[in-house]
Amino acid sequence: MSINADPNPKSAAETAPARIKLLFLVGMPGVGKTYWGNEVAHELGLNFVDLDNFIAAGENASIPALFATYGEKGFREREQAQLKKLIKSLSTNTIVACGGGTPCYSNNMAIIKDAGTAIYLKADIPTLLDQLSRSSEARPLLKNRGNLGTYLASLLETRKVFYNQANHILQTKDISVATFAKIISNA
Repeated sequence: MSINADPNPKSAAETAPARIKLLFLVGMPGVGKTYWGNEVAHELGLNFVDLDNFIAAGENASIPALFATYGEKGFREREQAQLKKLIKSLSTNTIVACGGGTPCYSNNMAIIKDAGTAIYLKADIPTLLDQLSRSSEARPLLKNRGNLGTYLASLLETRKVFYNQANHILQTKDISVATFAKIISNA
């Protein structure tokens, strides 16, 4: 007696549902996470979410208002809860622009990497200063900091241990949509 076996068996990868591809852009304030997230999502037909906007909508308050009300610690707790909520809610390929401090608190980088691919957008301090000087966005941690270049250098020194855990590190001067397309195809 013979067993009727499928003459063309499929591998587990072929029969498993396709995994949603999530790309998380991390890096310093002003590095261009929102810009590149929007640009790449538009060019490649992906969805885009700015985590700060998602947090503000979920908490019904602006990021500066959340910092003012709860302080940085309270904001970071809300940020992590909203990050987890966002990840659970996504059902299509999406690029997420994280806040500059998102991957640096609690186990957020592990959460990000478990859900998808982390990409650290890296720039030098003069580039960050130039881009921040052209931005109208309210950034609570950069408010009233005196010498902004010195503050950014110190902040980067503290955060780079987290940023460097990303799956990919891209120098902003070398970024193109094609760079992201290659990462996405291999994710």
